[in-house]
Amino acid sequence: MSTFDLPSDDPWSAYARLTVAIRRPNLGDLEVQPAPPGEAGRWPWPTAEPVAILTAWDPGDERPGLEVNRRRQTELEGDVHALGADVWSAEGTDPVTGDRDEGVAVRGVPESVVLELGVRYGQDAVFVWTPAEWAIVACTGGRRVASGWRLLP
Repeated sequence: MSTFDLPSDDPWSAYARLTVAIRRPNLGDLEVQPAPPGEAGRWPWPTAEPVAILTAWDPGDERPGLEVNRRRQTELEGDVHALGADVWSAEGTDPVTGDRDEGVAVRGVPESVVLELGVRYGQDAVFVWTPAEWAIVACTGGRRVASGWRLLP
């Protein structure tokens, strides 16, 4: 199943339509969005290492508000920096609702560690971006839904 096949009542359908902006000072910012399976843009990173996008905002059904979300996000960013990974700020935007979540993009962290961080911060899923796919990966349970990807101009 790809992100394009998710029924509208699937909780992941909102994840599947997100555009993610990654702020890369001195390297140029990126905006990534899902594309049909098999489609992939030109990989904008110097190595083929996966890039994971995760957040501490609005865990599960909880909507704690701006102050608590920002505090949790700061804690997550501290945890990620402690791993010694490459880290950039990121923001996911739902083009349908306009909802935005702050997050981070990380490279050089094993997917299992990224998923553990997702669990620690109450997240259902993270994004894992590779040269071949844009995937939504469950923090627990093993669910993975992938699509292609494209960069916005």
